[in-house]
Amino acid sequence: PTPPRPQFPPRAEGFSFLFKAFLPPAMDEYRRDGPWLHAWHDPVASIKAQSSCVRLVDLNADKSNILLVADENKKMRVYSGTSVVSEHQLLDQPVSMCVFYTSDSKSSTPAIGIAGGPYVFIYRHLRPYFKFTLPFVELDPQDESIWAEMMSENVDVESGWDMLRQARASGATLSSWSLDLLALEDAEQRFAYVAGKKGSEHKQHTVVTCMETLKKDTDAEDAISSLVIGTENNQILILDPSGAKVICHATLPSTPSIMAVTGLYDIEWRIVVACRDGKIYTIKNGEMRGKAVVQGTVIELETQPNALARIEKKIYATTMDCNLNCYHIKGRKLFSLALPAMATCMGVAKITRSRVVEALIVALNNGEVRLYNGKHLIHTMQFDDVVVAMRWGQMGREQNSCAFIGRSGSLTLKMMSRQANLEKSDASAGPPAEQDVPLKVPKKTKLYVEQSEREVENATHMHRVFQRDLCKL
Repeated sequence: PTPPRPQFPPRAEGFSFLFKAFLPPAMDEYRRDGPWLHAWHDPVASIKAQSSCVRLVDLNADKSNILLVADENKKMRVYSGTSVVSEHQLLDQPVSMCVFYTSDSKSSTPAIGIAGGPYVFIYRHLRPYFKFTLPFVELDPQDESIWAEMMSENVDVESGWDMLRQARASGATLSSWSLDLLALEDAEQRFAYVAGKKGSEHKQHTVVTCMETLKKDTDAEDAISSLVIGTENNQILILDPSGAKVICHATLPSTPSIMAVTGLYDIEWRIVVACRDGKIYTIKNGEMRGKAVVQGTVIELETQPNALARIEKKIYATTMDCNLNCYHIKGRKLFSLALPAMATCMGVAKITRSRVVEALIVALNNGEVRLYNGKHLIHTMQFDDVVVAMRWGQMGREQNSCAFIGRSGSLTLKMMSRQANLEKSDASAGPPAEQDVPLKVPKKTKLYVEQSEREVENATHMHRVFQRDLCKL
């Protein structure tokens, strides 16, 4: 008789149902890859996203997380289990997506913040709810006065164009209006451009470069949190939990590109920022509430960073010279590991059991995904595609899951085995075990024995010859 067909659960309770439904117990060795368990792979998902636009979130407050992906094609995809539940059109190309809570109620659902251009679009229940606009950039006085003269027709367009070119040569920071005008070579096009700006208020927008979240007073998953935004004009902004106003800000020497946020806003917090000048800066809370201080400790990397993570008091940064560098939070370099290829993305795997273990997941440009605990390589997993984005967290009801997105648009879901041992004692670091193995020393030959006897018998004469030759130098 034919065996009965497997029953599918009505909703995704984790990935364990995939194993029970499709693979018999005799094929366990084909599902396991070291500490990883393969759950699902979709080679034609057609996802184009980076790690900052991939999140695992409990959207319905039922302790069952779903996968959210903000695609470069201006679409937000919602995955429940292994199927796409819905797609939502976005208003701008996403730069980063964060999930944050505005209330401490147990039944509250999170808000979704998607940054694009100078705006942060906030969604509730997957519907547009609010739009936060970044503060305008203060214009250079020289740039502002030139445009005011051209608008009032006290200065003609050609003279104003020459004045703007001289201001740029002198080091003035020009607005986007000025840069667009200087890019025009035809005089008629310049006149038409200035005429089109008449009646418009001269303001300079900035754009979002990166975004993360900072919890308010507790480290729970559903704790109240605030958005932390990095902007093109070297600013770090911390919004209030509602996302309506800026409650704290700091200015960096360069444009932020990657952030790692730790701590609690009401107690103590730190923001580690990798900037485009190839340096890592640290921002911490000041003595007064609402004040931020940029610390004097600056970590200067040899090449540009492409991924950043922080575990306890260690800062991990992968650079474009195929290295994984580790620094102490005070700036001291701890170690550097050479990678076989350039890293594409990096994440932190936090596993809570009898003790909390935090491991580092590094995806390389050759298709490898490496698992590190400190400087120790725990496991290497090979993908058919280059992983360009990942997100660790709870998927369904499975706590330790990770979503991988390939360069070709594929989507792979994997789980960490409950029997996986990621702990690596630092006691194993040091001299290798081979040094305790005795070397095969050859036996003493007759020539060696005779030479030793000659040296013993003529020791005085040999020493006098040595002293004489030394004096002749």
